[in-house]
This record gives sequence, structure tokens and C-alpha cells, in this order.
Amino acid sequence: MSKVVIFGIGKIADEAYYYFSNDSDHTIVAFTVDAAYKTRESLFGLPVVPFGSVKEIYPPGEYKMFIAVGYQNLNRLRAEKYDQAKAMGYELVSYISSRAVNMGNVDIGDNCFILENSSIQPCSKIGNNVTLWSNNILGHHSEIKDHCYIAGHVSIAGHSIIGAYSFIGVNAVVGHEVRIGERCLIGAGARVTKNAGAGSVFIEADTPKFRLDSSTFLKMTRL
Repeated sequence: MSKVVIFGIGKIADEAYYYFSNDSDHTIVAFTVDAAYKTRESLFGLPVVPFGSVKEIYPPGEYKMFIAVGYQNLNRLRAEKYDQAKAMGYELVSYISSRAVNMGNVDIGDNCFILENSSIQPCSKIGNNVTLWSNNILGHHSEIKDHCYIAGHVSIAGHSIIGAYSFIGVNAVVGHEVRIGERCLIGAGARVTKNAGAGSVFIEADTPKFRLDSSTFLKMTRL
């Protein structure tokens, strides 16, 4: 069992606290954040300490850390804090849901956040500092490089590669043997079936709003 300090006091930190506390052998003992963003003294009854002082209060030899940051600036903020924590000497822990399926004992890096009902098929690989939200499929022989954020209900087919720092939104699909370059942004519901160079963006248009309001629509359709 490890004693863990969470970096962050936002929504991702909230999620990390609940998942680690209810479905891991780790014990969360504190939160930390840059002094300029320290807006509270405690969270979930635990202390919030400045990141600049965390090493003295919770030394790396006795405590581990988890960076609970989202995909701001295409994951660069999370990567920056990841690098800073490592430079301080902290071991970064991963959370892997007990309800995720890893049939092939796939290698998973540090500071990963892998939620329930994710299916990780054999011969695939997940790098460091990767968020894999719930209900995703990572196909066989595929790889997610470092510092990626994969939202929920994403399907990545076999033999595909997702480049570092990329973001994939909910319900997106990446086809078989597709190579996605670094720093790509694939929006919700997008489908990518061909290789994409670094910095590519794929956005699916929203469904247009229907001309009738809901009350009129229900009357006309008798639903």
C-alpha cells in the first residue's frame, strides 16, 4: 500500500480521489497545486499544500504522487507537471480500474488513469501519463503513446498508433492500421480511417437543431 499525494484540486482530482480511494491499494493523504492556484486549505478533509513545498512536507522517499490534470493545451500542462514531479524524485502511480479488461497483461506506463469497462486487447501498449476514460476499446497490436487523453466510448482498431499528446473525444473511431501523429485532436464522433500527420484536427459537425420545439414535436408525433 502506498501513500499518495494528488496534484490538482479540480474535477479530475475529484475523480482520482474517489477511484483511488474505492478501488486501489493506495491511500490518498493530501492534494497539492501551484501556489497561485491554491484556493482552499483542504479537499475531502485532506490538506492542500503548495507544490513548491510538497517535497518537504511529503518527501518522495515516503510518498508517491498522481498528476490529476485534464487535457489542457493538448495535454501539455499534465506533461509539464508529470516532468516536474519526476524531477523532484516522486514515483508516479497509475490507477487501473478493477473493472477494466487487460487480457494480455499489456504494458501500461506510470501516471495512467484507466477507467471501468475499458477493453485492452493483447499485444497492445499504453505509454506514460495516459488517460483512458470509461468504455474504450484498444485493439490488438495498437499503441497509445505518452501524454494522451482518450475520452469515453472510443474505439481504436488493431495495429493502430496514437501519437503523443493527442486527444480523442467521445464516441470517436480510429480505423485499422491507422497512424495518428503527435498533437492530433480528434473530436467527438469523428471517424478516422487514414493516416494523419502531426497536428491534424478532425471535427464532426453537430446534428442540426430541429425546427420545432419539444412540446410541438411531441404533439405532432404523438410520442
